Amino acid sequence: MKKIYYTTIIPLTLALASLASCNGKLQQAFHESPSERVQASISSLHEELTSSPSGWSVLYFPHCDSLLFSNPNELIGQTAFRGRLGYGGSSFVMKFSKEGTVEMKADFTEASCDEPKVSRYTIKRGSYTQLTFETFNYIHELVNDSFRGSTDFLYQGKNEYGQLVFRTAGTILPAKEYIIFTKLKSDEDPLAKAYQNRLFFEEMQNPQLSIRMGDRVYFESDNYIKTKAETNRPYIKELTTKRYYLFLYNKKRNPIPGYPALQMVGLGSGYAGTSEGITFRAGLRYSKDIVFMDFERIDDRFEAELVKVYNPHTRVTSLESKHLHPEGIPTGVKAVIWDAPIIKD
Repeated sequence: MKKIYYTTIIPLTLALASLASCNGKLQQAFHESPSERVQASISSLHEELTSSPSGWSVLYFPHCDSLLFSNPNELIGQTAFRGRLGYGGSSFVMKFSKEGTVEMKADFTEASCDEPKVSRYTIKRGSYTQLTFETFNYIHELVNDSFRGSTDFLYQGKNEYGQLVFRTAGTILPAKEYIIFTKLKSDEDPLAKAYQNRLFFEEMQNPQLSIRMGDRVYFESDNYIKTKAETNRPYIKELTTKRYYLFLYNKKRNPIPGYPALQMVGLGSGYAGTSEGITFRAGLRYSKDIVFMDFERIDDRFEAELVKVYNPHTRVTSLESKHLHPEGIPTGVKAVIWDAPIIKD
């Protein structure tokens, strides 16, 4: 009987102790005044932001469109894509001081990568804990009718990788924007590499995309977009200004040499440079499951190999890039972006 007694009472005792602990925390929360809870949330984010001496690497896509040019079977007319491109993102490095200033650099130009600007920030509480960049800095350059950026970030908490996740009041759906803060562990500045990788991609004369698994080709673009024709200059400018790229495959060629294909299919996404290579958001979406976001620069090309990664927090298995998740299970599905030789008709 003693054995039964102990095996029954000990778990019960532990359960009661756990319940008492939870009740204690719950009572403590209710005993705090609303102003105390508000101040606690503000202090928590302030402490988090100022706890990194090397600062934060910030990736900001003001608005993404996961449906735009995401169907590799949808026919695209000769000029149907011009003026319809989405928008890409920007990389920043930010250092927050306890005194309310933020030192910021951005990947806009070589100068903005090297020359930090200092401005004021505040943290306040409404429906969410809000980080506001109060006085002018690089990030304010995204607040326009095109990129539709914001300088008020609503804190959502940490993701499974310990990164800080934010949203903005202007975008309710999280799939429509992407704001991630990653704590820098050393004084090595990732911004210069991000800028160089983006510039390398933009200076490709004929970038093409191939998605395959072994010898099986899922998608391979072949359209020479950056032609030197005078009428094509506005479109080339649109690509780099918006930081968006559309990889096209000529489905029905034009019988007239040198003229655009009559029908095309394609995959497109906004992009930004990273220290490893280049990232696309909402991604180059071949299908619901096969989505390429993060590419690693290897010599003169960008590569992304998908691996299966299990997330114990969400209990969900997803396909991620191998260079970010070397522990993942291989799928054999790989995408490559390279600068193809220009073949004239």
